[in-house]
Amino acid sequence: MALAARPTFSDPSYQVRQSLALGAIAAGAAGQSSKFVAHAALVLYAISAYTLIAGTSTYTYTGQNGTSTIAIAAQQVSVIRVFNTATPGGSVALSTTTLGPFALTGAFNAAGTYTNQVGAFTQWALNTGSGTAGYGGIPVNAGDYIYVVSGTDATASEVVTVDYQINTGAGLTV
Repeated sequence: MALAARPTFSDPSYQVRQSLALGAIAAGAAGQSSKFVAHAALVLYAISAYTLIAGTSTYTYTGQNGTSTIAIAAQQVSVIRVFNTATPGGSVALSTTTLGPFALTGAFNAAGTYTNQVGAFTQWALNTGSGTAGYGGIPVNAGDYIYVVSGTDATASEVVTVDYQINTGAGLTV
């Protein structure tokens, strides 16, 4: 039996963004999605959420123009990355990075707010800088694990996904 050929950098896996469903986050403070272990060096580009049950907590939301701030009824989520900071061959030393929080908003309604609604879709770019200069994503290492945790709203529930791309040159198991 012949072994499968190793993927080349022209392999479609390196050229497309992929989306991974992390599942539903149960209602209640600090609910968690399922966890994802990075199978290769990746870049996380976005988090997407679909509202199953609307939140009632009030969060401050800065509009897309970056200047107007309004209070909205919503839920917030954060992306958690757990990774090893030890040098190769050393004992495992775990560290955690939190990205966010991100307010899950809804459609702009007649009242002039982005109040969350059942069926609303929200997407946030993940980046290391502010503004459009930081839209390069968040690099993660093979073996890091990622999950999403909710805010403090007692009733809100969401389904979340994370968009990623495999780093060019990252080793893949075939």
